[in-house]
Amino acid sequence: MKSLLALLAGSALLGGCAVNCGGDWREVGLNDGRIGADSQLERYAASCSGVDRAGYEQGWREGFAMRPRVAAF
Repeated sequence: MKSLLALLAGSALLGGCAVNCGGDWREVGLNDGRIGADSQLERYAASCSGVDRAGYEQGWREGFAMRPRVAAF
């Protein structure tokens, strides 16, 4: 039972590292920017063909502008 749980946990962790190469690149950038992640454009470009760089960058800038701000003390 412990080995099954370990296998499932490991699979979940590795699955989170997968790159989704399809879809709307502006939306992908928007999501990355909104969570405050650094631009992942180069990682996507290395793993995927047909990356819309301009769309991703536009979405990332828009999303990054929407992220929550922490008040300074």
